[in-house]
Amino acid sequence: MEAVRNRAQREALPAPYVVGADFENVAGTGGLSGVDSAETTLRIGRVLELGGKRHARTALGDAEINLQRGAEGVARLDITNSTTQRFIQAAVAQEHVEHAEERVRHANSTRREVARWVQAARNPDSDLRAAEITLADAELKHEQALQALQGAKARLAASWGALTPDFDTVDANLDTLPPLADFGTLAGRLPQTPQQRLAQLETASIAARRRIAVASGKPDVNVSLGVRRLEATGDQGLVMSFSLPLGSQRRASYSVAEADADLAAVHARAQATGLEQRQQLFDRYQLMQQARSEVEALRTRMLPKAQEAVSLTRRGFEAGRFSFLALAQAEKTLFDLREREIEAAARYYTLLVEVERLTAHIPDAS
Repeated sequence: MEAVRNRAQREALPAPYVVGADFENVAGTGGLSGVDSAETTLRIGRVLELGGKRHARTALGDAEINLQRGAEGVARLDITNSTTQRFIQAAVAQEHVEHAEERVRHANSTRREVARWVQAARNPDSDLRAAEITLADAELKHEQALQALQGAKARLAASWGALTPDFDTVDANLDTLPPLADFGTLAGRLPQTPQQRLAQLETASIAARRRIAVASGKPDVNVSLGVRRLEATGDQGLVMSFSLPLGSQRRASYSVAEADADLAAVHARAQATGLEQRQQLFDRYQLMQQARSEVEALRTRMLPKAQEAVSLTRRGFEAGRFSFLALAQAEKTLFDLREREIEAAARYYTLLVEVERLTAHIPDAS
């Protein structure tokens, strides 16, 4: 931003004055030898800019500052989006660790219970081996969950420049899913999304360059005024000169045509981006609805039934009617559904962040 601002201030300056001197008829031959016949001219000149060129340059500088400010706003949104996504990943990994710990506790408790039944000769030794395998699998998943959590925490800490995590846990609640506005309301925000806003700012910048091109069609006048001294007579006189370049209009027409082509390209890209953004928003909106439906189905229908199935199977196992494998399968189904609930909730939050990013609003920078 500082570089753009300094460039804008430089371009807004008026044309500089030019001071010069001419020495003629010096160190020649014959009557022009030495400096007796010298003619010395001191002059000051300046380019007189016509057609509003300075005003056009100032307008271009302002447009470029606004464009840079808009780009910085997009960069901040990208960083916020990335950090939020990493926070969600850390929260999910933390939930997975908690569930893995609970799974280990259940598997260890079940293994001890099976060992008692095997020792009492009610169950075969194969049940104990199966229980030990279930415990080992639960401990392995717990170890993997811990490693995943460490990686997620490290990525989150890197978002603010920390080499190692400077926190123990993340404070997040994935149980409550925030509401989502209707699609029409969200789609109504698209014209002021970061990409569309940047397109508007880029259009303003190109339009400012076009005004400079139009102004350059009117040639500038180079005027100078000076004093000439003739050593031969000791007289002095004023000297005035001016010059006017030719062919400025033709050169300017090419620059105007270039700016018009750039404007058309930006407009076409903005239209294509708008259509793509709407489609992306619709896709994510649909996926969010699916994720919410899945979470609600898991919480209200599937998990209660799975919990009831575990309770019934455990009572049957304790009464000797069900095998350990039936109990292990019921518990596995329960824990798998809990993991599925976490993933569905995390998917909802991740999509919510993407929707907020797509429909984010950047205030007018002008």
